[in-house]
Amino acid sequence: MDKPFKIKYPPLINEQALYIGKMREATNVYMHQKNPKFKRGNIPVDALGCQCELIAQYYCWDKKLSYESDQMLGGKPIASYDIKVTNPDGEIFKIDVKGISAVQGEFRVNYNAHIKDKNISHYMFIQPLSENLFNEDANIWIKQKKEIDKWDLKELKYSKAYIKQMLFL
Repeated sequence: MDKPFKIKYPPLINEQALYIGKMREATNVYMHQKNPKFKRGNIPVDALGCQCELIAQYYCWDKKLSYESDQMLGGKPIASYDIKVTNPDGEIFKIDVKGISAVQGEFRVNYNAHIKDKNISHYMFIQPLSENLFNEDANIWIKQKKEIDKWDLKELKYSKAYIKQMLFL
């Protein structure tokens, strides 16, 4: 679906994501010493990713969907989905959550992460509509993993990525 659906979420998630992002930075120092290939220069962990994972979990909880989520903190890279959702019909979605900043106009999926077998079926792109701590609105798009293979492949600063312009209909 190219048209997003809207969600309202508790603004407390915005502040919680800042703290979790800082804690992830501390654990990533250790991880990057053990696995230098995961290091991306001196870029700190982006709280946006934490924020969007929390929004995804809230969405599932609010819709009373059966879901499981992976740990948000730990000393190793997450090699699987961020959240697994079982819909009322019993269909299982293994989802990798991707954050999109309020001003970003394109979807991005890292090429190496996409082709690696992370056991995912879908991507959930979440775009909070403001960086304000009191923001409570976000757009959500859900894309099947196989759909990403049809996107443009571009070389970015640190890696290749699949790119698609966002459409706001």
